[in-house]
Amino acid sequence: MALRTVPTADQNADGNAAPLNRAADGLRPAQQVLSAAEAVERMAARRRGKRGCHAMFSSYLGGVVTDPTVMTVPLDDHMVHRGHGIFDTCSLVNGRLYRLGIHIDRLLASAEGARLAVPWSRDELIQMVADTAASSGVRDGLMRYWLTAGPGGFSFMPAECEEPCFYCVVLDPMGFGSGGFDPMVDGFREATVRNTPMKPPLLAQIKSNNYLLNVLTHLEAADGGGTFGIIVDDDGFIAEACVLNVCSISHDGVFVTPPFEGILHGTTMRRLLDLARGPLRDEGLLRDVQQRPLRADEARAGAELIMSGGDTHVFPVVEWDGAPIGNGSVGPVAKQLHELITAETEAGDGSPEDFIEVQYPAAAP
Repeated sequence: MALRTVPTADQNADGNAAPLNRAADGLRPAQQVLSAAEAVERMAARRRGKRGCHAMFSSYLGGVVTDPTVMTVPLDDHMVHRGHGIFDTCSLVNGRLYRLGIHIDRLLASAEGARLAVPWSRDELIQMVADTAASSGVRDGLMRYWLTAGPGGFSFMPAECEEPCFYCVVLDPMGFGSGGFDPMVDGFREATVRNTPMKPPLLAQIKSNNYLLNVLTHLEAADGGGTFGIIVDDDGFIAEACVLNVCSISHDGVFVTPPFEGILHGTTMRRLLDLARGPLRDEGLLRDVQQRPLRADEARAGAELIMSGGDTHVFPVVEWDGAPIGNGSVGPVAKQLHELITAETEAGDGSPEDFIEVQYPAAAP
């Protein structure tokens, strides 16, 4: 049986793998015992030219690294081999952390549900995220951070873990689609997800690092021509998308989103509810705002269908299972919500809790 070898640090300029070093000639990959220096060299070769992650803080290391080669998590961390870890994400816009406080509150609620020890205060967690952003020098991106039971062994028992760990990374903003796709112009084509099980309520409300069902939801949606998928339960009610909340706008101006029981307590949807009850109702775009069970057939017959998440993502659905939503184009409520969220994040107008200025190091003279 032929075994594929991993690329080595000695790669040709065109990306083709050059022969292994002479000492390893004739050895299968699992027979090659690498020194620490060789392992780092090979990892550097694998990561060379790949962008997207600008800095990583690790409480395990006690500092920030900016070389992707060493942005690692211990293999015996319980988050890795048992899934005993949680995460959350906030946006970094114009050098400000947008609504980090509400995300940290959700992280702490997830920690309580997952029975994870948290040796840091809320303010200390916020400071670690802000310091990581400052160390990266990046002014626009995503901050993603994990709280784990920590390393210590490979059993299922957290008692073996030496210490809880906190990891934080600075990522490029996430894009969706390709070839000039613009969600606010083109909208999304989505598909119903029925065969992938919904998460049980406990796991739905804890942002656990185990997103297997979320990934399978996406894959089932992709099989049907969608991206995120819209989960419909056995009684015909909408739950959520794979990583997004869902809302519907009726032809007579009623905004409806499902209650958060049994689904993600989405921070973006909570903000959209505030905007819907305030500016959009004041402007006459909406007549009423409701959070109640939402039947799929009601949403299919509505004027607009919107998915939201990731702080700033307002994703209109223009087609569902091959049938148009409304007139099949991006609607006015989606456009206005997107404009309000974008303006809010770019201007930084709001409470200091919602907009934390990152203190970047002063540039060298």
